[in-house]
Amino acid sequence: MGRVDLNVDIGEGMPYDAPLLRFATSANVGCGAHAGSPRLTREVVLLCRDLGVVVGAHPGYPDRHTFGRTPWQDPWQAFDSLLAQTEFLADLGAAYLKPHGAFYNQSAEGGPAAGVLEELLRRFGLPLLGLPGGEHEGVARRAGVRFAREGFADRRLLPNGMLAPRSEPGAVLTDPSAVCRNALDLAPQVDSICLHGDTPDCVGLAGAVRRTLEDAGFEVAPWA
Repeated sequence: MGRVDLNVDIGEGMPYDAPLLRFATSANVGCGAHAGSPRLTREVVLLCRDLGVVVGAHPGYPDRHTFGRTPWQDPWQAFDSLLAQTEFLADLGAAYLKPHGAFYNQSAEGGPAAGVLEELLRRFGLPLLGLPGGEHEGVARRAGVRFAREGFADRRLLPNGMLAPRSEPGAVLTDPSAVCRNALDLAPQVDSICLHGDTPDCVGLAGAVRRTLEDAGFEVAPWA
């Protein structure tokens, strides 16, 4: 059927990091700003190495109160923090970059956040894991780095292809059958499928998605 990566967002202070890594082939590791801590980041990176899971940098706006999920009017005000976060993970051996939360959504829509992301990619030369159909692919092209298409098994998309705001009912999918159907629909269209590490029963969902993909004939393997 094809090949697809299964990525998870971890290193953010949730208790599911180790069990999620039993099923993931890549991990977007929080950089200690929107959640978690530098110590936790290092511990999770070492765990990924032990388990053979590819590590990606997952920088987010330094807004712990909202878990980095509130848009910034001027994303450039967060640049120094995002730069330090990305450098931290690059030094730990990150193989790619995936923005977190509001930074992900705003940069996919274009505008100043896309410029911030482009500058980070230029400085570190990391491939970008991002949302297809928006501005992420263009950002990666202008920065001269590889772009990988990401789909979200546990999230609902708006008609314009952007992620539905978490404030909307049904934005986060938790029913295993719906999440697995979503993963199967996404697998032929993307390079990597994401599951969030703070979704209820995320470990059960990750196991179900991995089994569903493999039973359908997909090779689940890293993209980076």
